[in-house]
Amino acid sequence: MNAPRVPVQFAKETQRLAAALKLAGGPSPGASLSSGLSFVCAQLAVLCQAPIASVYVLEGKDDLVLRGNHGFEAAVLGEVRLKVGQGITGTAVETMRPVSVDDAGLIEQFAYFPQLAEERYPAFLAVPLLDGSRPRGALVLQRKVGPFSEDDLLLAVSCTRALSALIEAEHPTNANLLFHGAGNGRGKALGLVHVLSRAMPRRSPKQEAQSDLGAAFAAEREEVQKLAERVRAKLGESPRVLDEICSVLDDARLEERAGEHLAAGVPASLALERIAAETARALMHLGPAARRAVDVEAFLGAVAHRLAGLEPQRVRRGELLVGVHLPGLAALRGWAHECTGAVCAEAAEASTGVALLTALGLPVVCGVKQIFEVVGPGDRVAIDGDSGQVLINPTAAQASAWRR
Repeated sequence: MNAPRVPVQFAKETQRLAAALKLAGGPSPGASLSSGLSFVCAQLAVLCQAPIASVYVLEGKDDLVLRGNHGFEAAVLGEVRLKVGQGITGTAVETMRPVSVDDAGLIEQFAYFPQLAEERYPAFLAVPLLDGSRPRGALVLQRKVGPFSEDDLLLAVSCTRALSALIEAEHPTNANLLFHGAGNGRGKALGLVHVLSRAMPRRSPKQEAQSDLGAAFAAEREEVQKLAERVRAKLGESPRVLDEICSVLDDARLEERAGEHLAAGVPASLALERIAAETARALMHLGPAARRAVDVEAFLGAVAHRLAGLEPQRVRRGELLVGVHLPGLAALRGWAHECTGAVCAEAAEASTGVALLTALGLPVVCGVKQIFEVVGPGDRVAIDGDSGQVLINPTAAQASAWRR
């Protein structure tokens, strides 16, 4: 007697199954590294039920660069950078072991980036991406509440090979590329890239005295005021944009807000992070006024460096500043240390540093959205402030012609 025949049973369609099928199919052929990694991140965010999924790629000796993401603004790709051993992500790469924390705000190693506002998603799972025994980067998942389960960890680990394969197929380094932006009419420059970092360091609460905060504010104000006097002496006047930059130093409310956080029991370094995030949220949609948030964030970041016992970012002679924005403080320090010019991803009116370097006669090219897709610290770049051209990794002949 023949057994009754039954129809085939199809798996129930769910968001997670759809994401798994897309992940199995992989990104579109010919996609850029960032779009391919971001495609995988989008599927992992659904599979692991994590609002934030990111991929950091190890570039050079120890630079971890955010190259793929789901959940943050696209502008952060290529801009957010860590060192191996820095932050939760850098720790995972350094040790080549997964790292999980339920609340990053309590972790001494946490590296804070105001543009990410990661306090919204404090639960972290960081998994190293490996090529044999060699690290290639890290996959990071974030949620509002932890912990991440062992099933989450195993699923994340199972996807790392696909991410490593995408990284291995990355376009060759040292490619000779030409981009166009809006120049400031101040001629040409050639230099090695100095990427402006927005990371705000911490130090151990055991070493941190609350009285140090006021001293850090005072020391930063004093140094910036001295740099401003050098600019006034060179130009024979005080440009309006310099007055705008220095007005941040006189904003007593910044230190008052820090004091309010301290009175509530918040560590000084965390207080600075919160004020930077508050400023960014308050001003990000206010058009031209939003550039003040860029300067406030840079000022607080410099104070955070002093509080942690670190020098603010130093520019070497002959380097070229590269950032999403160009804060006035970064422009002041860059000029003082004889930078050659700057490139910004955003428009000139988005930051005060562009107007300051223009007044000082240095070339700047703005609106180069793709800049972080192709450059990193130490790359050679030539810019033309008259035509708006930006040449990545010029040949010897091109560099020679650029100097004429």
